[in-house]
Amino acid sequence: MSPAATGSKNKRKPREKKSAAQRAAEAKQADADRAATPLGARLRARLGESGARSVLALVRTGLVIGSGLVGYVLAMFAAVTVVPNLFVMVAAGTGVGPTSPLEMQLAHWLAPSVFLIGLVFVLVLVAMRALWRAQLRLAERVRRALLGEQADAVQATDTDSAGR
Repeated sequence: MSPAATGSKNKRKPREKKSAAQRAAEAKQADADRAATPLGARLRARLGESGARSVLALVRTGLVIGSGLVGYVLAMFAAVTVVPNLFVMVAAGTGVGPTSPLEMQLAHWLAPSVFLIGLVFVLVLVAMRALWRAQLRLAERVRRALLGEQADAVQATDTDSAGR
């Protein structure tokens, strides 16, 4: 075959051979350029303002559902596992049994058990409140990351108009 015949098929430019050090330097520079631009700005550039708001709504919905599900699991764990074990622990500690008189069962077993159930209830509520606040803080960070300075300007405008 003549070079003229193969030249028409192969129209690609010959690639320059780069050393491993050159490829590593280019990759490092690409990573540095990528790290300089925040993810929120890249998403806004790629998706637009309405797309960034849609992603924000999706993330907020996921956070609310996730924190609700974790709260539900926490409450069910306390109700199904912790409370019955507290009943057993109080009954074993006081020595009250089914043959004990009713007054003794009420005073030595039921009252401490109800008190401990109240404490578990309060602890579960405190944990769920902390989880909800963490979810709100994370949602706010996502909102600032996705909407950037525009979110702060919109929030300031909303606060000014609400104060009038």
